[in-house]
Amino acid sequence: MSENVVNRMKDPCQPSFQQEQASMQEELFQVVKREREAAAKHLKAPPPREETCTDPEKPKSAQLNAEMYQLSSQQFHEAATKAESAIRPCRVEPVCSGLQAQILRCYRDHLSEVLRCSDLVKAYQHCVSAHKG
Repeated sequence: MSENVVNRMKDPCQPSFQQEQASMQEELFQVVKREREAAAKHLKAPPPREETCTDPEKPKSAQLNAEMYQLSSQQFHEAATKAESAIRPCRVEPVCSGLQAQILRCYRDHLSEVLRCSDLVKAYQHCVSAHKG
């Protein structure tokens, strides 16, 4: 059981709303980044060539298609830039890390007597409560 407590202290699996929000923002930021890179790669590739035909409307249609492709690509990049700026990840700084390290050290030193660490745990709880906002 004390090893379980130590593991929970090492990796706090009870993220706060802010941590979850920051994680989600980071994930969205990465998705937008990948999509943008894929679009840029696609933009660099030349548009597919069409077979030559004697139909007089064919070149005009190809030109309009190329213009629409460029416009769509530009609009995508503008939307991606706007979305990217809106979901920049915020960094969450750990609080009470000094007390957390002391608790971990105490648990390691007193594996069979974890109650010796209760004062540190109480101090840690008060510290975390004081930083909630």
